[in-house]
Amino acid sequence: MIARRSFINLGLLTLMNIMAGSQFPVYKHAADYMSDSALTFYSFSLAILLLVPLLLLERRAAHRRRQSAPVASRPLNIKAWLLLGASQLPASVGLSWGITHSSGSNGAIIYMALPIVILILAVPMLGERLTGIRIATLVLALIGTFFVSRDDLIGGRFTMSTLLGNIMILSGVLGSAFYIIYSKRVLTHYTGLEVLVYSYTVSAALCALASLILDAKPFYDVAGIPPSTWIAIAVLGGIVWGAGMVLFLWLLKRLDVAQFSISLYQQTFFGILLSALILGERLRLAQIVGGLMVLTATLLAESHERRLARTMDAT
Repeated sequence: MIARRSFINLGLLTLMNIMAGSQFPVYKHAADYMSDSALTFYSFSLAILLLVPLLLLERRAAHRRRQSAPVASRPLNIKAWLLLGASQLPASVGLSWGITHSSGSNGAIIYMALPIVILILAVPMLGERLTGIRIATLVLALIGTFFVSRDDLIGGRFTMSTLLGNIMILSGVLGSAFYIIYSKRVLTHYTGLEVLVYSYTVSAALCALASLILDAKPFYDVAGIPPSTWIAIAVLGGIVWGAGMVLFLWLLKRLDVAQFSISLYQQTFFGILLSALILGERLRLAQIVGGLMVLTATLLAESHERRLARTMDAT
């Protein structure tokens, strides 16, 4: 019997991917009225405003604990925040720009490589092993994602006119993978709120600079922006980059990268499901079957990792 804890972790992973999947229909609407760099700047800025009070409360609680049980101070890791903040640019601005200049089908094809890239990077950066069960559940999730994106994959065309967009999508995949793996290392010394606030601050500053240099209409010129776009930014800043990322890093710190990365295939399914609900797009049977396969792969991976952890503890 699968442990009750496995279902709890599956539920939290699913909730995290629902939050992340909401960005696809939201970005699709907001990008019509605001540049990618400006949209990302306001989303990150709102997330910072929401997370800073939580960080201050966390700092206050930590200060009280240190008074009763002093701990060693941590060095200021500016390099980590610069790397994490910079990696968010291709993961957000680059990915959005790439899909705009390429196509959603090409984006679906390339973005499916994210869990694989995460596992590959986890081997040298975190010393994790690619076991047979991990590879099997990864393949099952990949097949499920193929069903979800079948029509996009069949209709996808790679031409010279979309080459630059595809490269930017791939840079978004690499940026996301690096952020996940490097965050796993940084979380050994810093809290999830610290990682988010510090990296978002760097990302917001870089997005503002990019908007000033590249955009015909810089980020501070908001004339003519409809209220629906600000609602979209509230969703991105509050749910996707706010609450969703808090849960993201909480799970990343506690779960193995292999099982965590497999669950990311759920984002494709929930992105399509939410697009159908919000934008009126059609949801097909193959997409439902594929989503169930991805959920099954995530549950099997979680169950396997828990049994493996109990075996290691026993020895």
